[in-house]
Amino acid sequence: MTTDLWGNPAYQLLTLERDGKRLSGELDGDALSGERTGNAVHFVVTDSRRQTYVFDGQVKGEALRGTADYPDSNNPKARVPHAFSARLLPSRPSGAPRVHDFTPTSWSNAFTAHRAPVLTVWPGDTVRTSTLDSGGMDAKGVTRALFGNPQTGPFFIATANPGDTLAIRIRRLKLNRTFADSLDSIVGRALTTGLAAKATELGKPVRWRLDPERGVASPETPTERLKAFTVPLRPMLGGLAVAPGFGAPPLSTGDTGRYGGNMDFNEVVEGNTVYLPVAQPGALLYLGDAHAAQGDGETSQYALETSMDVEFTVDVLHGKPPPSTPRVESPTHLMALGRAARWMMPCAPRRKA
Repeated sequence: MTTDLWGNPAYQLLTLERDGKRLSGELDGDALSGERTGNAVHFVVTDSRRQTYVFDGQVKGEALRGTADYPDSNNPKARVPHAFSARLLPSRPSGAPRVHDFTPTSWSNAFTAHRAPVLTVWPGDTVRTSTLDSGGMDAKGVTRALFGNPQTGPFFIATANPGDTLAIRIRRLKLNRTFADSLDSIVGRALTTGLAAKATELGKPVRWRLDPERGVASPETPTERLKAFTVPLRPMLGGLAVAPGFGAPPLSTGDTGRYGGNMDFNEVVEGNTVYLPVAQPGALLYLGDAHAAQGDGETSQYALETSMDVEFTVDVLHGKPPPSTPRVESPTHLMALGRAARWMMPCAPRRKA
């Protein structure tokens, strides 16, 4: 459900159960009661402070729209009307977790809660999809989106709510084209005065040839000294995030924060699990900015930027948010990520639950 609070959309999970005309349920954990007469819906939510929120709306198909009567946030004795709308979530299919094949047709340049979900999946489900490169090119080298790490998503993860942790198990990262792009440059914050004087001719794009069979990448037009130069391929995702919470602005796909983002951490690879704190109903998971290889950071501002086929499985750890930053788990290590530093520590032996 989306409520317009003075121009700021607030997203909440609304559960309605009907018994004849009588309605019961919850709004973000707060109990409600009401009734439905024909297509007209009326219900009242009471929060932990005993304040009431009154909703009146009309059902049309799988949508519910109307007006909510709220206490004024600055004066509890005053009441303020707000428009609201809700969309019906699909029911969980019976049987085992499912595999979803999703082909994106549009991409996002922000990690935001304001973009409509592209797909609803359930804990245990697996998604097979694809990403663009950081410049917006697809597997065929066709520009499909604005440069700046356009992301695939968001994916709505049913049952995920604020306060939970989303676990993303990266099952497969497969290169889907034979080239990657980089830059022969050094980021400004890494340049000393002496090195800056020698770097005036840098800044040119570099095209790399990817050879998955040999497992290496090499410059497409190398200089004489680099004609035999190769680097090992190790596909990874530079971008992985969920939407920030209410009151927080959308996060640029070039930035990072508590909810993930353009982390560019070279352990977000096949076989590892990433844990992100949920701040919105459904978490709203984004992924993109695939790299064929990257060192411990992007000293040239770029890694080997390419597009990729991705397969991942999601799970929800209810009521267990990471303390403050994203976590990555490999078979041997637990890793904590921060904006200014990254740490790795050996993982103690884990017991199966």
